Amino acid sequence: MPKSSNKVFPIYSGGHGIHDVINELRKQAREMIDEEHFYKEHGFASCFECDETFEDLDVLAEHQMEHLVKERTLG
Repeated sequence: MPKSSNKVFPIYSGGHGIHDVINELRKQAREMIDEEHFYKEHGFASCFECDETFEDLDVLAEHQMEHLVKERTLG
């Protein structure tokens, strides 16, 4: 299930701001592990946008991509 983030973290000379990037990546990794554990335990996952549930993660990924495309093209 692909995930993306539109967060922007400024990195200044000397590496200032890099810790914000590292912390965000760690947070996203923990969320992905939690989601994978839920899927393995319950056999389904839900769309981040509309909460529709799916038993097939590939179908869910395609469904979520449609939401992202609409969001990016329609504003």
